[in-house]
Amino acid sequence: MNNLVLSPDSSKRYRHDVIDKKDVISELPDSLLHHILSFLSTRDAIRTSLLARRWKFLWTYLSDFNIKLEDRQKQIIHLFNQVDTILDKAKFIRRFSLVAFEDVNVDKVYYWIIILLLKHKIQELELSLDLRSPFLLANYSTVLKSLNVMNLELPCVLEVAGCVHFPCLKTLALHFITFVDETSAQQLFSGCPVLQKLTLDNCGWKNVQNVSIKIPTLTTLIIEDESDSILNCKVTIDAVNLRSLSYNYNFIIELIPVGLTSLADAYIDVSTIHPSLEQYTIPRAIRLFGGILHVKSLVLSKDALSTLSHAENLLSRLPTFHNLTHLGVDQEMYDFTGEALMDILEKSPKLEVLDIVDGFDQYFCSNGEVWTLRPAPHCIKYSLKFVRITDFWGRVAEMQFLMFLLKNATILRRIKIFCGESLSADLEKQAEINNQLQATRKGLPSCAIEFR
Repeated sequence: MNNLVLSPDSSKRYRHDVIDKKDVISELPDSLLHHILSFLSTRDAIRTSLLARRWKFLWTYLSDFNIKLEDRQKQIIHLFNQVDTILDKAKFIRRFSLVAFEDVNVDKVYYWIIILLLKHKIQELELSLDLRSPFLLANYSTVLKSLNVMNLELPCVLEVAGCVHFPCLKTLALHFITFVDETSAQQLFSGCPVLQKLTLDNCGWKNVQNVSIKIPTLTTLIIEDESDSILNCKVTIDAVNLRSLSYNYNFIIELIPVGLTSLADAYIDVSTIHPSLEQYTIPRAIRLFGGILHVKSLVLSKDALSTLSHAENLLSRLPTFHNLTHLGVDQEMYDFTGEALMDILEKSPKLEVLDIVDGFDQYFCSNGEVWTLRPAPHCIKYSLKFVRITDFWGRVAEMQFLMFLLKNATILRRIKIFCGESLSADLEKQAEINNQLQATRKGLPSCAIEFR
């Protein structure tokens, strides 16, 4: 056997390599290792306990845990064990998220919630579970005072225990739950005295006739639903400090805003609903707009405009939006929605910005009569400063609209036009359109017209 003889130089290089391969990560302070683990998934963070003795309990000092189980029934037992381990070993849990679209035992969920509240004083709780039985949101007495954020995606019936109280809850999101009755719904909203953001996503209201969301601290409200079944349900929103409202609904319930004097922005969208239901949807739409008359920035979908366009004597039924300075139409304009837009403009005397996203439908009135048969609204003459149109094709109706603005506006400063695909590639047609608009704007020499 040949003996391996290292020269002094090679021996030095060998010792240097050994030093280079030293586990420098494990020598970092615990606080830095905890920070590194926080970037890993919960499962991978727990797996680091197998690396070495030093790593065995490092993960237990994490404060945020996210557990997700996909459609793998065989792993449901492993999920239960993993959650039990985390709740038992973790030192302090600030945020806990569990997503499991499998049939989870509701009693097990109750047990986890109690541990999270009693032992860990959890601040943020997110549960997305496929529960097959009703879920009871119980009154856990004073332990609920630690909870700041709660997000529940539970496609089941929700029952709220009497006297339930969330003294520190600031954000509440409910997805796909169905209120068991009116009392439970009212108890939940009344039990959140400092709530700031509320999301109601595809919630079931069939067991509720009247409920009031009266929360002075509420600043953001999001309501979304895709159902098309009209319900005899009234939801009153009494929130003096509400600043943002997003309503993506079919008016299947009646939303009654009260005293929204601080409202800064609102987004109103409805899906197309059967004409036979207009006797319900139109009055509800009118009442909704009557309750947001203090809004400063309003964005409407084409279907929201469509609903309003079917209302008789719309102009006389709309409130005057004295604070409105920004109006947006979120989708392409239909032919029959032009009159409704003109009515809203007539009721917006201080409007400064008009934003039309996706331009005009190709079948929009080609003769431009909607813009010429009525006097120009006050806002176009005396307050409108900026207009933006996207997906502009240079169609007759679009040109008529821009010329109507240029002929009647007195302080308009800028029109920004984002061309549709074919017009973007046709520089000659852009120049032709620009020349027509420039010739029309003679009374507005300071108005800039930009093509993008």
